[in-house]
Amino acid sequence: MGTYLAALDLGTQSVKTVVMDAQGKLLGVSHEGYALHTPKISFVEQDPEEWWRAGAKTIREAVAKAGISPDEIEGFGFSGQMHGLVALDEHKEPVCPAIIWMDQRSAAEAEEIRSMAGELLETQLLNRTVPGMMLASLLWLKKNQPEVFDRIRYCMLPKDYIRFRLTGEIGTDYADGSATGAFSVKEHRWCTELLERIGIPADIFPPARACTDIAGQVSAQGAEQTGLAKGTKVVYGSGDAAAQLVGNAVVREGIIACNIGTASQIAAAVTVPHFDRLMRVQTFCHAQKGRWLFQGGTLNGGGTLGWLRGKMLQSTRPYAELDEEAAATPAGAEGLIFIPYLAGERTPYLDPKAKGVYFGLSMKHEQGHLVRATMEGVVYNLRECLRIMDENGVPKEKVISSGGAAKGKTWKQIQADILEMPVYTTATEEEACQGAAIQAAVGAGIYKDLDEACGAIVRLNPEPTEPIAANIPVYREMQERFREIYMASTPIFQKLH
Repeated sequence: MGTYLAALDLGTQSVKTVVMDAQGKLLGVSHEGYALHTPKISFVEQDPEEWWRAGAKTIREAVAKAGISPDEIEGFGFSGQMHGLVALDEHKEPVCPAIIWMDQRSAAEAEEIRSMAGELLETQLLNRTVPGMMLASLLWLKKNQPEVFDRIRYCMLPKDYIRFRLTGEIGTDYADGSATGAFSVKEHRWCTELLERIGIPADIFPPARACTDIAGQVSAQGAEQTGLAKGTKVVYGSGDAAAQLVGNAVVREGIIACNIGTASQIAAAVTVPHFDRLMRVQTFCHAQKGRWLFQGGTLNGGGTLGWLRGKMLQSTRPYAELDEEAAATPAGAEGLIFIPYLAGERTPYLDPKAKGVYFGLSMKHEQGHLVRATMEGVVYNLRECLRIMDENGVPKEKVISSGGAAKGKTWKQIQADILEMPVYTTATEEEACQGAAIQAAVGAGIYKDLDEACGAIVRLNPEPTEPIAANIPVYREMQERFREIYMASTPIFQKLH
């Protein structure tokens, strides 16, 4: 019998389960999609039961594809979409649909929480509350649907609901909890002082533990519905940001993670819980004990390229072809700059009214210029986030790229040139799931800590993408223009509403 691990990543539009061995060899993968529900403008909800059905299906399929017996799985881990609210009643049944991170109904409540938090922002929270965070959604329910709010006995984050269904145990981890708006990131506990100020009962929040701690075992009911062996160890896991860092071995200072999926993030592991006084970036708990995650989490990433391809170019061409077309266009897209704020923005500018802008169009520009400018605009925005990290003294030596942008040769080159660091990729395309499985490996006692586990499991591809020296001054100048265009456009954005 071998030693195997499994992990589930609950994404925004699909769930994925992987099975791998203790050295990181991927043996089985399964994924299943589900819907986003938008009953009103600014509302974005999902059905937790739909998550569970899809998750259970992927667990069965991944284990079957791996060709192993379920009782050979030593540990099960979790990663998942962050910030959202799943609220249960005294019978542990949902009182309403899950309100996920994309939801914007709680803008007024988020501002109220920021005002009432006062000094706690610097002494405990280290982050501003934004719409879509659990605490803002809870306050919105209290003010707008009191009959629903009064029924809440337990609240949890999205991936915690799947773990609850698998084990019967309610809880969360420090990393995911720290992104709710209700958590003391400095002290790894719920911020009861803030909860008292805004009138949210502290006893509805779950116990919080380390990501690698054992949260429970697969229950008889969980085993029946997933095919896993009853008694399999299950760790708390983490939100997808922390899991992805672990999956890319970003567990020590000096390594910058750059993930460009639908949205995009740039993040680092730090040994000191930084507080950005302008609260432009986020400081969350890392999956690794004694470290924090310092992150610029943006709302716009590869989804902007999908928008350009599908809605503007009305094309279904493979992204690899678009990447090649961008490669044939000079760095800087011959003066064309894209401001990528199609969904508003959170970092580096908290500006929900911001819009996308193509600036500098002329008769010489062709489709390749639009494609390259769109890719560059996403990375210019991430460079603005990295500038904030520089201001806070975060060490940087190299970039680990992940998400769809890690697959495109031109995407990687643009990252290397604008961020001015060599860009590496890992040998897996399932970074979040791999990170969750690594956490399970530590919880199951296969490795002593995440440093040792990452050293044994995570493999970097041997050839990094190095910056092209001639492109660096071009991008430095374009970066300044990017910032100027946004600043000049801000008053107009406000008028458009």
